[in-house]
Amino acid sequence: MRNSPRVPVSYPYILSGPGLTGEGTISDLGLGGAFLKSSFIPDLNSLANLKFQPVPNGPEQEILVRVVRTNKVGSAVEFLDLDSESRSLIWERLILPKVRDLKDCPFCGKALHQHMKGKCPSCRKPLGFESKNFPECLLGQEQDEEMIGTCPAMRDIFQMIRKVAPSDVSVLITGASGTGKEMVARAIHERSLRAKGPFVPINCGAIPRELLESEFFGYEKGAFSGAYRTTVGMMERAHHGTLFLDEVAELPLELQVKLLRFLQEYSFTRVGGRDPIQVDLRVISATNGDLEELTKKSRFREDLYYRLNVVHIHLPALKERDMDSLIMANIFLKQYAGKVEREISGFTRKAVQVIQGHHWPGNIRELVNRVRRAVVLAEGPWIGPEHLGLALEELEPEPILNGGGLKGAKAEFEARLVAKVLRSFHGNAQLASKALKISRSMLYHLVQKYNLSDRETGLNQ
Repeated sequence: MRNSPRVPVSYPYILSGPGLTGEGTISDLGLGGAFLKSSFIPDLNSLANLKFQPVPNGPEQEILVRVVRTNKVGSAVEFLDLDSESRSLIWERLILPKVRDLKDCPFCGKALHQHMKGKCPSCRKPLGFESKNFPECLLGQEQDEEMIGTCPAMRDIFQMIRKVAPSDVSVLITGASGTGKEMVARAIHERSLRAKGPFVPINCGAIPRELLESEFFGYEKGAFSGAYRTTVGMMERAHHGTLFLDEVAELPLELQVKLLRFLQEYSFTRVGGRDPIQVDLRVISATNGDLEELTKKSRFREDLYYRLNVVHIHLPALKERDMDSLIMANIFLKQYAGKVEREISGFTRKAVQVIQGHHWPGNIRELVNRVRRAVVLAEGPWIGPEHLGLALEELEPEPILNGGGLKGAKAEFEARLVAKVLRSFHGNAQLASKALKISRSMLYHLVQKYNLSDRETGLNQ
C-alpha cells in the first residue's frame, strides 16, 4: 500500500547521477515518488537527481531520488528531499484535481463509490476531496528539512518523535557526538503544544561549574560580587516552552540535587533570592555518555536519572545507518552548492564509494563539513574523493580472525550482507533477493539461518 496517492501524468524528465544520464516521461506521480518511463533503466538502489517542470512556465523541480523498482518499461523512484513548497505545488496543482476524478482509490486500488468523499471504505486513507491542503496522512509524514533518514532505526525515531511530542513527559536523548541530538529535541518541541513557546538550550559541559547555578536559576541584585542587577535564568526563559539540557552527564552532583528538587514541583528561587518562582516548562536532556553506568559509579544521581529518562531515544551512529550517509551527502551538496551559486552535478563513483565506506567518527557533523569543503575545492561539475579529503585506501578492510575459522568468517559476512541489503531496500524481500541474485525462498532461509531480527533487516516494518 502506498503512503501517498499516485496519479497518471505525462511530464518529460531528465535523470542524472554518477555515471548515468537518462530522459523519458513521468507516467505516475505522487508525493512519495514516481514511475519513470524510459528505455534507459538505471541500477536498483542508485541515487540520482530528477528534473521536470510540473506546471507550464512554472519553476523546474529538482528532486533527489532513489531507484526502488525496475521493469522493461521503466523504473519506480522514491523522493528523498521533497521540500514543503514543492509538496504543496505537486499536491494542489497535480494530484488533488486528478484524485477527484479517479474511480479507484489511489492508495489501495479498490473501487470507489460515485461521489465518494472523506475516507476510502477499504483502506480508510483520507482522500482529501474536501480540502485543498494535504490530507491527514500526508501531514503526518512531514519532517524537518534537517532531519533526514531512511533506515529502519531512523524511521522508528521519527515515529517516536510524533508519539511523545504532544505530551509533556521528560525525554532523554543519547547518541555519539554529531548524531543530531539537538535536532531531535527541537523536532519534539516544534511538534508539541509548546511550539509557540521558547526553546532554550543550555550546554551543561560548556559553562564553568561556579556559574552553572546562576545560569540555571538566575540571581538577584547583590547576590555576589559583580551582581549589579537582577538576572533571569534559563528556567524562567523557558517558561511555557522547552528547556534542553545538553550534555547533562556533565552536571556536578551538587547541582543535580537542586535540579531534582526543581523537577518535583517546577519551583525554584534565584541565587540570593527568597521568594519561590513557579514555571511551566518541559525538560528534554541529552548526553553522549552512559548515564546508567555513571549512576553505578555514583557520579550521577539515580533518582535524577529516572526522572529525566521517562522516554529514551537513542540515535545511531552514521556508519550504522546504511545508505543515509550517501543520501544526506547529496542533499547537503545541493543545499550548499545553491548557497554559493556553484553548478555541481554530484559525486563521482569513487566519491560514492568513499562516502559509503568511511566510518564517519564525527557522524553527521563531519559529513556536513566535508561536503562544504568539497563544494569550495571542486573546480569541475563533479566532486571526487580528493575534494572530500578522503582516500580510497581508507576503504581497504583488514582481515579479522574471530576464532571461527574461514567457515565462520564466511557465514558472518553472509549474514551481514543479507541484513544490509534488506535494510537498504526497506525490508522489501523481492527487491533484496533480486539484488543478491538469489530466490526469495533462499533469502528467507538465510534470514532464519542467521536468526536475523526485524530491526536488523527492516522486514515487517
